[in-house]
Amino acid sequence: MDDDPQAWVDEMDGRGTRLFGDVLRGPEDATFVSRRAGEVLVSDGPFAEAKEWIAGFDVLEVQGLAEAIEVASKHPMARGGTLELRPLWPFDVHDDHVARHEREAAERGIRVEPAAAEVLDEVGAGR
Repeated sequence: MDDDPQAWVDEMDGRGTRLFGDVLRGPEDATFVSRRAGEVLVSDGPFAEAKEWIAGFDVLEVQGLAEAIEVASKHPMARGGTLELRPLWPFDVHDDHVARHEREAAERGIRVEPAAAEVLDEVGAGR
């Protein structure tokens, strides 16, 4: 079996399933950004020693989890590594992301800490 993902990329691009993707540089080239009490904090990676790290990503448009699993299982990197599937949140510039997050957390019985709500508010407002 070929470990070069190009054949997979070509197949998924041909199906219209793969919207885009790319290879990521290693964790040693990472930069971490956070904001606390209005101050921007920047640190260079790697943040923690890890045996596993994200080597690349692909954004797929599929009908559901079953199709996502089928597509991911064909990726050559699934043979020697692990692929993580995550759905995207729908994005609407008119959506109140903080209110939605708090509402969904409440529906799940999760308490949102005020500090977390403040950070989410800052992120939602683009600050």
